[in-house]
Amino acid sequence: MTALPLDSVLTSEQLHAHWKPTRDKLVREDREEELRIRIHRACAALRQAELAEADGSRAGQDAALVFRWVSLNALYGDWDYDRGMPTGDRRALDRFTSAICRADAAGRIARALGAHAAEARALVESPFLIERFWSDGEWDQVRPRRGRARRLQEDLDGQRPSAALQQVLIAVYFLRCQIIHGGATLGSGMNRVTVDPASQLLRALCGPIIAVSMEHGLDMPWGELCYPPVRSADPS
Repeated sequence: MTALPLDSVLTSEQLHAHWKPTRDKLVREDREEELRIRIHRACAALRQAELAEADGSRAGQDAALVFRWVSLNALYGDWDYDRGMPTGDRRALDRFTSAICRADAAGRIARALGAHAAEARALVESPFLIERFWSDGEWDQVRPRRGRARRLQEDLDGQRPSAALQQVLIAVYFLRCQIIHGGATLGSGMNRVTVDPASQLLRALCGPIIAVSMEHGLDMPWGELCYPPVRSADPS
């Protein structure tokens, strides 16, 4: 693999070059197809995120956030055979954040979180990304939210990147749901208080998470791939 920088945003082009020698070897040996598919899907979605935000518009930023989440979802998603559907996002995220941070020997994820700690604190303490706020609109006026930001900082200071990453991604997931389900106007100026920090965090985190998956994915527990390619025997 080519060496990747530790302290800069990783692009889909850099990640592709990093992965290609390993991918080609796995293809020749006809193994680890599910891991290859996960990483292929993750990099394809990351590339679309880069294209979406290239015009600098607010709507492009919103689209880029969604595409980066698709990139992560390609990695963390797994199939629940008992229910006949993908495992719930929060459960799958919990397992994935633990596994990816354990595998991150170079500390890529911890470094990215530490470099964007201010954005992470702003995101996790936002009332708009807490379910209870929407069932009790006055809750943010009567109950301080600083505890979430303090807990996040304690996790970062205590070198518990898995706990910090989970807090951040759960907050971004709530925002992702608002956008995907039409609960927010694309490009709206009202959304920037959450979209701006979430976009900066996902831009910083997606590359390291994909890189760790490339470097250590052969030793990680992935679960079953959701919706694998179906190759029809009938060419028509």
